[in-house]
Amino acid sequence: MFSNLESDDIANLGRIAGIALFAVAFVLPGVRGGPTSYSGLECAWVTLVATPGWFASLRDRSNGDLSFFLMVSGWIAPLVLLGAVIKSEKLKRGVAKILPVLLLAPWVVFAWPQSGWGAVPIHPGIGHYVWTAGCLLIFTPEYVAMLSPRKKDRNEDTASD
Repeated sequence: MFSNLESDDIANLGRIAGIALFAVAFVLPGVRGGPTSYSGLECAWVTLVATPGWFASLRDRSNGDLSFFLMVSGWIAPLVLLGAVIKSEKLKRGVAKILPVLLLAPWVVFAWPQSGWGAVPIHPGIGHYVWTAGCLLIFTPEYVAMLSPRKKDRNEDTASD
């Protein structure tokens, strides 16, 4: 059934699957904090609005480390959406390259002692894993292009003779 598919077709199927997973993740439980679960949409909102908190912690010279990682976590989804819709292949590759590093930020928040809302430790829910997979799959064509061996140009072979 799939034997006729080219690598570009497979990469585009990865992008479509990524968009679907990314969207579904926002209605699934994103994190658990104590007995309460928060949807991916609630997580996205809380982490996105952490941006002013981080800037305030810089001004007040308070401990803004956790706020920084919350802020970075909040800007992943908008960056993924931007990367998915922009036309520039160079910018798409740039987003694809930085994304795996940015996806470490939520894990720092999960591992932070007494992190979360009201100093309740928070743990990833199924939505977080689905969201992460979706984020990465959206950039499947870019990852395939970056990791595929480059084809030699015939002119390069004859130019050295």
